[in-house]
Amino acid sequence: MKRVLMIFMACFWMLLTANAQNGLNIEPLFAGKIIPQQRMVETRVKGKMLSKYQLTLFRSVRFQANNKQEITRVHDLIELDKKKYPSNIYSDNYSSTKSRSKETLMLQLSKEGNHNRFLCYKRNNEEVTVIYMEGTLNSLDTLRELIK
Repeated sequence: MKRVLMIFMACFWMLLTANAQNGLNIEPLFAGKIIPQQRMVETRVKGKMLSKYQLTLFRSVRFQANNKQEITRVHDLIELDKKKYPSNIYSDNYSSTKSRSKETLMLQLSKEGNHNRFLCYKRNNEEVTVIYMEGTLNSLDTLRELIK
């Protein structure tokens, strides 16, 4: 009985965190519709472990792009979200010595309930990381200080 309850709770928790990115263009990436789940490293953290950072949810996916089309597709979705939430953006673009693009983008999204939401995108050559966070953290500047 305990095992069934644990499985039910795990499924319920996954459903709650899966819907956290609702309304974002990047949502299909987290759902495994752009890059197969087997190729992504996914991290989900929720609860007391994040409270010292004023966050209630941290969800990230990281993958090695097999081709330029994968990078372009994810980047284009991030750009659509950037246009949808233009109020607070931090961006850093630069090229490596091999002339391959590297970039970092952090967006503060609109509030959902009483939680602020943040979306981060980092590309280092073919390695792409996308992070979604939410919590009571009040600004992108504070988030940047935490990440340093």
